[in-house]
Amino acid sequence: MPSPLLIGIDIDTARIRAGLVNEIGRIVADRTIPMPTRTTRAAIGAIVGVILELASCGERDGRPIERVGVGVAGLVDPPTGRVSLHGLRGWTRVPVLQSIEEALDEAGHDIRLASGERRGRAVAAASGHPGMVIFTRNTAIAAAEAWTGAARGKQNVVYLSINEKIEAGILADGRALLGAAGFAAAAGWLAAREEFRNEYETAGCLTTEAAIQALPRHAIELWEGTVDSMLAGLIKTDPTAVDAAMILRSAAAGDELALRAVDATCRWLGRGIANFISILNPDAVLLGGEFGLLLRPHLDLIRDEARRWALPYAARSCKILSAALGEKAAVIGAAKLAGK
Repeated sequence: MPSPLLIGIDIDTARIRAGLVNEIGRIVADRTIPMPTRTTRAAIGAIVGVILELASCGERDGRPIERVGVGVAGLVDPPTGRVSLHGLRGWTRVPVLQSIEEALDEAGHDIRLASGERRGRAVAAASGHPGMVIFTRNTAIAAAEAWTGAARGKQNVVYLSINEKIEAGILADGRALLGAAGFAAAAGWLAAREEFRNEYETAGCLTTEAAIQALPRHAIELWEGTVDSMLAGLIKTDPTAVDAAMILRSAAAGDELALRAVDATCRWLGRGIANFISILNPDAVLLGGEFGLLLRPHLDLIRDEARRWALPYAARSCKILSAALGEKAAVIGAAKLAGK
């Protein structure tokens, strides 16, 4: 019998990406479509359409589809699987899996089987679709990186998505760690400083101090009024024009102020990572997201600070690395979580 395939689906506010994933974590066929924003019903219809398209594609090559995994860039309530997506009207506690299952049943095509294949009577009496699971997108990425990426073969992995927000996906002993209401990976709210700032009320301490928008602020706060570099001159003339990309380029060119700002941001991030290391004792912490990947040249700074603050033995056994799988990671990881 040919090896079964899994379907992984990655959903965010802009698009739906899905793929057929084989037993070694490779995507053999994939589809990407815009996310319908009119109604949740339209979005569910689009997701089901992508599933049916993958089920009938030639790359399937007659193999059974075993299970379906979904990763969403939002909040998943663990007891119910209901999904809330910030920024899309109507996306509050939507029963995504139940809606997909009902739509597949209504379609009348059992996607577990290739076209023309027949099931035995006992199996045919069961549900007309594969089993399904749903997790947050960051949890799916953590699972993908542990399967075929930078943390290949590891069972205890923290994935940090760092951009405007800092969010996490956590695997503990190979299982997703979600918490009672799905908030277990709210990394941006880690308390990494003694004094409370008003900004922490809406964004959290670590997001305020170590996400992408923190880097220009650190540069401006560290500026001492002199104009001895291009970055210092720009801060004096137009501080609103200073952004993270500019500071990182200046740091790469040796600008002292830029290097100090990067150092401050990385050390905040290192202290946040130290908390994960001491509490969870992970095999690996992976940095991803747009800003997280831009910090790759400065990983040693982050590692040094994390090891300074974390439980020493746990820190020595934990690798801090850049994520490796890119934009298709959530599809691979959703499939992996489905296949457990």
